[in-house]
Amino acid sequence: MLKVVNSLFRTYLGRYRRELAMHYEDPLELQREVLDEILRVNRNTVFGRDHNFHAIIKDVKRFAAEVPLRTYEEHLPYLQRVLAGENRVLVDDAPDWVSTTSGTTGATKYLPVAHTSIRDIHLKGSWMSLACLYEKDEDLQVFGSRNLLIGGALKGLHPTLNLPQGDISALIINSIPRIMRPFYIPDVELATAVNYEEKIEKIARLAAKEEGITVLGGVPTWNLPLYRRILEIHGGENMLDVWPEARVFKHGGVNFAPYRAEFKKLFPAKDFIFQEIYNATEGFFGVQDKDELRTMLLLLNAGVYYEFVRWEDYQRGSRYTVPIDGVVAGEVYVMIITTLAGLYRYPMGDLIEFTETNPYRLKILGRTQEFINAFGEDLLRSEAEGALMQACGATGATVRDFTIGPVYIGVDRPGRHHWVVEFEQPPEDPEQFNQLLDDALIDANYNYAAKRSNDFAISRHELTVAPPGFFRDWLKSRGKQGGQHKVPRLSNDRKILEDVLKVVNL
Repeated sequence: MLKVVNSLFRTYLGRYRRELAMHYEDPLELQREVLDEILRVNRNTVFGRDHNFHAIIKDVKRFAAEVPLRTYEEHLPYLQRVLAGENRVLVDDAPDWVSTTSGTTGATKYLPVAHTSIRDIHLKGSWMSLACLYEKDEDLQVFGSRNLLIGGALKGLHPTLNLPQGDISALIINSIPRIMRPFYIPDVELATAVNYEEKIEKIARLAAKEEGITVLGGVPTWNLPLYRRILEIHGGENMLDVWPEARVFKHGGVNFAPYRAEFKKLFPAKDFIFQEIYNATEGFFGVQDKDELRTMLLLLNAGVYYEFVRWEDYQRGSRYTVPIDGVVAGEVYVMIITTLAGLYRYPMGDLIEFTETNPYRLKILGRTQEFINAFGEDLLRSEAEGALMQACGATGATVRDFTIGPVYIGVDRPGRHHWVVEFEQPPEDPEQFNQLLDDALIDANYNYAAKRSNDFAISRHELTVAPPGFFRDWLKSRGKQGGQHKVPRLSNDRKILEDVLKVVNL
């Protein structure tokens, strides 16, 4: 039976493998088709009529001229009409779900979504990620045994629409066709439960009894405690002692680099695949198509049309965008999206860099809110994470989570950065670790190096070590549990840092 299922699955996946090939052969055509479809399908909505969609189909320049960039707050006049029950406001389809998302300190954002949006954006992105896996390993048997899902939470019904609401990963799990659900554990109810600590314990007990798992996935910071608990229950030195045929770990949500060494210990097979995906509430944007590259292919056929603003320009207030064929490798951009789900020229808040443009591959550098420029250093998250990895690699330390904020210049002292780090394995010599981290930061960022010269404006960072489990408990105390919620790495003010220090020093 499983052979038949895998054979049918491989045949079905052929269409996505053909579309994957188009990313290498004619990527611009894929983007033209996506924008044309978005404008055509939604031309008779309130938003479409307000912005003359009828007249601008197939005209990229007029689209950029007639539709201004809009933040979530600027989408609210339309979103509120949808949330009040009005149809055909942003998209032609009536909503079936309400996706919820929020930052660590921000208010909850509500994005109504239809089944068609989940299918054409998120599920299609998932199929494309599997197509990439089959390009790497033709003999992969995704349904050779079960696959393990850890989702976000379903959070009851929206008060006015009376529709299910929750994290996007929970909505995606709920959208898995019933015929496919026997190939996944746990069941939908447990996978989308609200209490994460109870959920992880129940999944661990269930999964430890499972004879075989092929594909696993989720946010690394939430999967590590799950796998440790499974080993406690099952026994064994690594996860391949539990599931010898495990083949793939699909990860996203946080930079995987600080966790790679730990996951390789858990899955030590040489041919084990770690595949990064770029999936968010607003869309499924990228997938690691080549294991050796550590970058992601921008998905150009999954219901999202892309534009980009140079980060340097964005900081100065410019909103001049370029489409995909105008980007340059090595430049830092803010990503702007227009989607089949009803977001139009929406700044995602992600900083990305294209590593190449034939095909279009990128890496995530951080968030527009996650940088520190308190002293003119303009330190990005990717630079901080890279420096931290160098210090960890040289000292044998591993990090579970961290946050950084500025300590401002005083009359009698230079400024500095203050790091709060929760270690998985702390360094034996903290002084050596701090010096290596400082050296790596200086090497990573020219502006930081200039300000650090002779302690001119910035002295060496301060390090506070947080106890095990601190950041998970800190998020929980703020009602932020699960993979949708992550610790802000860098902040350009002291608000988050002071909140963290207040708790860590108790």
